[in-house]
Amino acid sequence: MEKTVKICMTGFGNVGVRFARMLLEQERQLADEYGCRVIVTGVCTRTRGTVINPEGLDLGALLIMKEELGRFDSEYPGFAPDCGAPEMIERCGADIFIELSTLSVKDGEPASGYIRAALEHDMHVITANKGPEAWRYAELKALADERGKRYLFETAVLDGAPLFNMARSCLRGCEITGIRGILNTTTNFILGEMEKGGTYDEAVAEAQRRQFAEADPSMDVDGWDGAAKICALANVLMNAGATPDAVKVTSLRGITFGELKAARTQGFRLKYICSAERAADGALRLTVAPSLVPLDSPEALVNGTSNIITIRTDMMGELSIIEKDPEIKQTAYGVYSDLLSIISGERE
Repeated sequence: MEKTVKICMTGFGNVGVRFARMLLEQERQLADEYGCRVIVTGVCTRTRGTVINPEGLDLGALLIMKEELGRFDSEYPGFAPDCGAPEMIERCGADIFIELSTLSVKDGEPASGYIRAALEHDMHVITANKGPEAWRYAELKALADERGKRYLFETAVLDGAPLFNMARSCLRGCEITGIRGILNTTTNFILGEMEKGGTYDEAVAEAQRRQFAEADPSMDVDGWDGAAKICALANVLMNAGATPDAVKVTSLRGITFGELKAARTQGFRLKYICSAERAADGALRLTVAPSLVPLDSPEALVNGTSNIITIRTDMMGELSIIEKDPEIKQTAYGVYSDLLSIISGERE
């Protein structure tokens, strides 16, 4: 007999919309391979309204409203204009909460609070937000374990690439002793444009034109996105118990074409590297900074909006994942893969 899984969501931006389309596209796969029907019972947004129906919303209609109106229609059954995320969680009767709100690098809120509320209502949790893992991972993981629920976040770092799944399922018994990589697509693109002879300002403008960079690119170029990512990685994979304010961050601003050219002459490329390194005394050093990498290293070969992460382990040596020019589909897939992990009953 086909089972019904109810999900609710906060956020219905690019990732939420692509994930919703993926649910519709994979409806047959869910039925045939997992014996499952997934319905959405609540969607809460910051500016586009909230809709709730414990019996299931018309996902196609929500997508049409988003495309045609840019918001949820106030005439739509279940429209709840004054309903925030905690109330939606309480009212929608979902089994799984999917958290897709905007990152707050300062404290990981309100996403962490939403996740806590969902776990307290006995929901599994999937998030695309790195803030909760960077600021509240140990607390939220302990609550999930206490409640017997899953707390998954594959797409929080490196989009949908199976980084956390690999560490959880394929590196059992290994101790992760170091993490480093190019984790921010915007800064990697900017450095590549500058290597062609452009100025920093020109490279940022081109990244904004191509919609890689925000109107205010400071979160990326000043390293705070990278700080949240490396902190989340270290907390999950190395039990760091750190927060982003413990990361030593050096801004990309001020890098010149001359420095990039000189690096090439000396057999290096300048890349914006995030790293977590365990010192001999056990202390963990977290850094985000422009760094010289040898021309024959994998990091030097990662261009454009591609990413790379290398994990160093005690028994498996070094393992690297390269994600080539990810788009929103890969990010949505990370959420979908976590959903399949919960539906299939996989355990950590």
